[in-house]
Amino acid sequence: MKEYTEQHLDKLAKVEASATSSITVYKPLISKSGWLIISILVIGGLTYGIFSSGLEGLGWFDNVYYSIISNNKVTEAISRITFSKTLMYAIGLCGLMFLIQIPMMKHYFNRKFEY
Repeated sequence: MKEYTEQHLDKLAKVEASATSSITVYKPLISKSGWLIISILVIGGLTYGIFSSGLEGLGWFDNVYYSIISNNKVTEAISRITFSKTLMYAIGLCGLMFLIQIPMMKHYFNRKFEY
């Protein structure tokens, strides 16, 4: 019986040793150079938008007919849809649970990934 127990304890020690040695390494989805390129593009676009427009007007936006967006059959049909209070409470509760789940998942993955 003692040999049987020692044999299984040896197997268990090997399993534990292999389980602790395989740690998931954190690798970001977007690298630092990727973030640098994205930030340069965003800052460049904002700078171009702010300094190039000046006081010239809106250009081709002046000629766009915007009332077609709000005055049509689709928006009228959508505005007639009503939802029950139960459905609204269910949607609100799902949204609340989603917002609660985000920090919990973040905490879980922070513990899982070792730096």
